[in-house]
Amino acid sequence: MAAIDTIVVLDGLQFQKETTSDVYTQDHATNSSVYSEAFFIPVGFKAVRVVYDGAFDPNGGRVHYRTKLIRVTTLASDTITKTANQQDEWLTLTPPAIAESTAFDVSASFESYVCVDVCQSSVTANTTGIHVIVEGRKEDSLDEWVTIKEINCLAYGVATKSDFAAQEVAGQTTLSITDPTTGKLTHLGKLVFLEDTVTIAQCEIARVVECGADV
Repeated sequence: MAAIDTIVVLDGLQFQKETTSDVYTQDHATNSSVYSEAFFIPVGFKAVRVVYDGAFDPNGGRVHYRTKLIRVTTLASDTITKTANQQDEWLTLTPPAIAESTAFDVSASFESYVCVDVCQSSVTANTTGIHVIVEGRKEDSLDEWVTIKEINCLAYGVATKSDFAAQEVAGQTTLSITDPTTGKLTHLGKLVFLEDTVTIAQCEIARVVECGADV
């Protein structure tokens, strides 16, 4: 059992967190404040992008979103080259705004996946959610995009916010959190969003495996 006013997360922090950082989760055991999924891109496409439609939930709360590309560019009997460092860092979207990712070049890829992360970062309810549209094009530069996949995420209502109670270094798995039980961090196994309010690129997603009691 985790110590009082702490949670334990898998793998540890990627980046140091200050007391200004926040933790967002959902207040219901079956709902999540985090949506994270990889989408396969058929080999015939030359570029792929993601559209984040916040107008689908015009009165919803702010979210953070991130887009990553994973692809295989060399495929032979003795050589496989994988590229996983192409991404748009975290950005924010406040409905009813609509945003789009970089148009990632997949023209030389044997296999491609676009990875989408969308996280609630407000205690304002997301009632109808954020609409995510993965699009591809077959031309080199013309903007004749077609839909590959579309989903609706985070249509679950109100998130809860908890505060970091102490500075936590990168790699740390036991995190000091003010009143984690009140913050609904007791639903173990769920992904939570850790917002770095100073450096947005250092936001991250973690999975909670233990939760201590409140003081």
